[in-house]
Amino acid sequence: MNSTSLHALIVDQHCGELSPEVADLLESHLAQDAEARAEANRIRQTLSVTEDAVLRHPELARVETVERASAARFAMRAGFRTSWLAKAASIALLASLTGVAGYFFGKQQGTVPSAAALAVAGTAQTSPRKDSPWARYRVVPERKGDGIQVVRVDTANLDNTTLR
Repeated sequence: MNSTSLHALIVDQHCGELSPEVADLLESHLAQDAEARAEANRIRQTLSVTEDAVLRHPELARVETVERASAARFAMRAGFRTSWLAKAASIALLASLTGVAGYFFGKQQGTVPSAAALAVAGTAQTSPRKDSPWARYRVVPERKGDGIQVVRVDTANLDNTTLR
């Protein structure tokens, strides 16, 4: 066990925050390890001297009552929880509004491509085949004129066939 963990466990034990099982394990470790036992005794002496000094001179430390400290902790946690929920709700609302706005904007634009766009797509030049593991595709209008199709452009044989 490192000294930081030992220090934290001794302080927790002094404050009465350890469960009985953990306190028993700590005491059995201290019984087996003389160096840890000496360090624990030094920490316990320091804690008792500090406690005596604060009890004799309370102006040295601000000591809150247990009720005020727990009320302050509860208020802080409740405020954090509320702000977290408010942030999550605002993010969800923003995402919903953005999605709805995008849907209606896209609907206003229409889904039928213009004649100029179809002409440009129909006259697009194909590049020569390159040795590559990645195929290249383009979108061209169907011959009937009522839709579009995706065609592979890297080979002459597959230039005008529809991918399925």
